Amino acid sequence: MIKFLSNRYVDVMDYLNSSNPREELFVYLNPFNYFYYRSRPDIQKIARYRMDGFYTNFVVSFFCDIALSPSRQSFDMTSLAPKIFDYCAEKQLSIFFAGGDESEVEIFINKIRTLNSGLKISGYCSGYLNDADIINKIKQSGADVVVLGLGNIKQERVGFCLIEQYKALVFTCGAFISQTANSNVCGGAYYPGYINKLNLRWCYRFFKEPHVFTRVVKYYPKFLFQLFVDSRFDIRN
Repeated sequence: MIKFLSNRYVDVMDYLNSSNPREELFVYLNPFNYFYYRSRPDIQKIARYRMDGFYTNFVVSFFCDIALSPSRQSFDMTSLAPKIFDYCAEKQLSIFFAGGDESEVEIFINKIRTLNSGLKISGYCSGYLNDADIINKIKQSGADVVVLGLGNIKQERVGFCLIEQYKALVFTCGAFISQTANSNVCGGAYYPGYINKLNLRWCYRFFKEPHVFTRVVKYYPKFLFQLFVDSRFDIRN
């Protein structure tokens, strides 16, 4: 796992602009899905990861002694998402979205079309479909880029299966599709401007999504301990 953390970290936009890839799996790392990646060395071999939050960024950089991008790379409208959409429009790449329920994904697509008139959307579907149905819809769409907002761990599982069968740039994005669909903030952003400016996104999510608080309490201490153990074991061997 430490080898994965040390060798597979990516600054997404730098990588896209310098390498111009057409097949890649971009996932994000947080204290919850860390344990899933530990159990999946096959995913570790092919995925490139970015961070989900400053806490994960700080802890990984401390224990693994690697240089990480200081900029946020969360897939939302205040960070990575608009950059990816601009990249797709510039390169004339079509994009497929999977996530949210049927109503949410419809609302999301309408918002994205309004905000990004130059974006070619090849298709979309609910994230509540089974893995095989989602993969089949993506393959039938012929999309160049795929955004999976299926939630941990489903999105990582589907992303890996997809990249083995289909050539595309695949991004996991957590709750981005549902959050954008339900957002009342201008520009489709999930976080109000003052929340984003003050870096209080974690606090805002505690208020808006109570399950996030439970997950933090349960997994953040476990993640800290497990990463410490993994890093010490890696050094000894």
